[in-house]
Amino acid sequence: MLGKLSILSFKRLYALKKLTLIALFTLACKVNAGIIPVGVQNDIAISQVTADWGWTLCYQGTYASSVSVANMFSACNGDYVMLASELNGSGVLDVLAAALFTDVTTYTPYNTTHTANDVNWYFNGGSMGFAGLGDSIYQSSADIEGSSWRGTPENDRLSWHTMGGYNSLPTAVAGGWRSGTNITLNGATNWNRLVFTANASAAPAAVPEPASVAMFGLGLLALSGLRRRKAR
Repeated sequence: MLGKLSILSFKRLYALKKLTLIALFTLACKVNAGIIPVGVQNDIAISQVTADWGWTLCYQGTYASSVSVANMFSACNGDYVMLASELNGSGVLDVLAAALFTDVTTYTPYNTTHTANDVNWYFNGGSMGFAGLGDSIYQSSADIEGSSWRGTPENDRLSWHTMGGYNSLPTAVAGGWRSGTNITLNGATNWNRLVFTANASAAPAAVPEPASVAMFGLGLLALSGLRRRKAR
């Protein structure tokens, strides 16, 4: 009888060990997975984007500088890109949004947006950027909708001047104009344009729910109890 109990205890111990290892592996994967933020985000620390979310900065320039579109994205090797802005030296992104590179760079006609990842994107030779889900834009040439120039100021918009004309893909980014409610930023050397990149393998992975963590803890307690019983 004792032998049967010992064998049963061993089997339970082995099963719990296996479950524990699986739980540990799952938790590690979920905690370390990258994050693709959904929708427009405001006031996010750059360190959170790079260290916690797993993104890599691939371009930075001031709102006063110009750069070809090809060069701006040349080091952005991931499937996803994030457009963002920062008041120089703050370490905080005033506004950001992310989507697949193919979505962010999809040509859109004048005053037309392309929806991806709960964000309205636009990309032509007048301007490029994004607005909140369901928002319309007004390119003149940057998006002035939802600003003190036109309507109620909104913080979920980013707009950079581009070159090439509304009827074509942009060839270059020529300064910037908007970061949320901050407008007329052309020539502003104290505002930065930033682009981050991430791979498709960094797709959203939810952090374990409290119930999952509790079940994992119970498993460890049960394992500990079996070990003590076996020692007796």
